Amino acid sequence: MAKVVLYTFAIFKEPRDSESNKEFHDRNPFVYVSAENTPGFGDRAGLSWKRNHADRNDDWGDRDVSPRFLTTGNHRDTAATLSVWDDVESVYAFTYAGFHAEVLKKRYDWFVKGDWPAYVSWWIPDDEIPTRAEGSIRLEHLHDNGPTAHAFDFKKPFDAQGQPLTMDREKIKHHAEIVRSHMRPGSD
Repeated sequence: MAKVVLYTFAIFKEPRDSESNKEFHDRNPFVYVSAENTPGFGDRAGLSWKRNHADRNDDWGDRDVSPRFLTTGNHRDTAATLSVWDDVESVYAFTYAGFHAEVLKKRYDWFVKGDWPAYVSWWIPDDEIPTRAEGSIRLEHLHDNGPTAHAFDFKKPFDAQGQPLTMDREKIKHHAEIVRSHMRPGSD
């Protein structure tokens, strides 16, 4: 069975450790818990790295890889995520419902509004681990070519066979209800 990957990329307005980014960092643990409690969530980059801070790499690849959109500054002043999901509807529900949706509304408080896509998705075989470098390449592909089976967004998704996908709205609604039920108290 194939899995869908979500790669996100953003550049902080201020250095990563700036006080202006504190709220973003404070919210991250809740976003991760929300993802992990969403039906269809598979795995995410960073979990194995947290167990071994001595190495900047893990099974998901080099942590210091960024798309070409980072033209100044350094990789440390970016935020990127890489996660694997069972289907497009699951990752869509996580992205636009619950706690992540609340954080998403504030993204321009912390991040530069770029002329590149904020995220990209693509399909992988069940036994494959995507890499950050692959995420960067596919984000660039989406920017340069628009949505294709190789690199797509939620506006024009594709299925695992490379065909245009009409998302199952009932599945999204069901998953979104579950995501909202895991919101942090006082966050809505």
